[in-house]
Amino acid sequence: MPPRPRKRAVREPGRKPALPPGGLLDWSASWHFDEQALPCRYCGAPTHLRDSKKSPADKVCAEAALAEIDQIIQVYSGQRQL
Repeated sequence: MPPRPRKRAVREPGRKPALPPGGLLDWSASWHFDEQALPCRYCGAPTHLRDSKKSPADKVCAEAALAEIDQIIQVYSGQRQL
């Protein structure tokens, strides 16, 4: 009798979370600050901060947007319910 084929473990594709484990982004690098205040891309309030793509964004607004995106992904992937 020939040997039975081994079953391979099915792995869920890994997804990097939008926010780090603590939920806070590290904006301590000097390039996150600009002398010119521009409207935040999320709330419209003037800000000197820039996100990783050099767009004006408040740190709190960026963290809230990433948390919302992460929650939407979890709902649609079946990991969490509304």
